[in-house]
Amino acid sequence: MEPGDATRARIVESASACFLRLGVAKTTIDDVAAEVRLSRRTIYRYYANKNELFSAVVSHELEDMSREGRRVYETLPFADAVVEVTLAMSRRVAESPTLSKLFGVDTAGETFEILFGGQEFTALVERFLGPFIRGAQVRGELRRDVDVKDAVEWVTHVVFSLLGPNPVISQHDDDVRILLRTFVVPGLTGIATPAPVVKKAAPKNTATTRSQ
Repeated sequence: MEPGDATRARIVESASACFLRLGVAKTTIDDVAAEVRLSRRTIYRYYANKNELFSAVVSHELEDMSREGRRVYETLPFADAVVEVTLAMSRRVAESPTLSKLFGVDTAGETFEILFGGQEFTALVERFLGPFIRGAQVRGELRRDVDVKDAVEWVTHVVFSLLGPNPVISQHDDDVRILLRTFVVPGLTGIATPAPVVKKAAPKNTATTRSQ
């Protein structure tokens, strides 16, 4: 690891600690500098502003998920990949102590405001997702009239809206698949895709059976 990479990793780790301890909105670059024991000037050498630093924290937490997501997008049709990556991300958020707190009931509003208040995070996602969207258009899996940048922004907002304090996430994966295939996938492909059929368990009859 290069010295610069080690410093960047220290900054991200310290920023994560500050965001969790002080809250996303209240954390400042000064707080992060004090936590990591570096000057403000050094922090700004690596990250232009707090939004960019916060995006780096979230991206670091999703690093393993990004590798998994890349494999999914490379092996499945684009529409199926969107669904499966969304489900995998929701599980990753639930499993990560950092992400589950950042996207929790008390902090989700601040998290979304910083992630989508600037262009840093959207640009980061576009570098990852853009090539897969272009590839899907070439293969005829995606509407050709869809602008890649617009599609990236829309998919990102939809996916991350399911990571917040939303009761949908506490349901079974198939329930989320139905929502995604019914309302999200057709907007990208122009084709209504059949949602998986989920058999609900019959409610138990707790009434006392009368003797005949």
